[in-house]
Amino acid sequence: MSAVEILLTEEQRLEFTRIPENISEWEIAKYYTFTDNDMEVINRHRRNYNRLGFAVQLCILRNPGWSLGNNDLIPKAVLSYSRAITRWCRGV
Repeated sequence: MSAVEILLTEEQRLEFTRIPENISEWEIAKYYTFTDNDMEVINRHRRNYNRLGFAVQLCILRNPGWSLGNNDLIPKAVLSYSRAITRWCRGV
């Protein structure tokens, strides 16, 4: 029986599943800007905290492509950007 070959270290695996703390403003705008259709779906959630939570989940499903359960740390810059966009689109 052959041994299991380890292709990536734990640190390398985390690079594929986490949003980096030092994410640039350009990357945030590229990956986390919502389309009109996105905002329509986000705004269906009745309360502000539901809208923001849904928006953040939508963001991390896009990049890095994992669910919220797999991301225990979302950079403050991503949360702030998502919050500002959802508030601006709601006119709050």
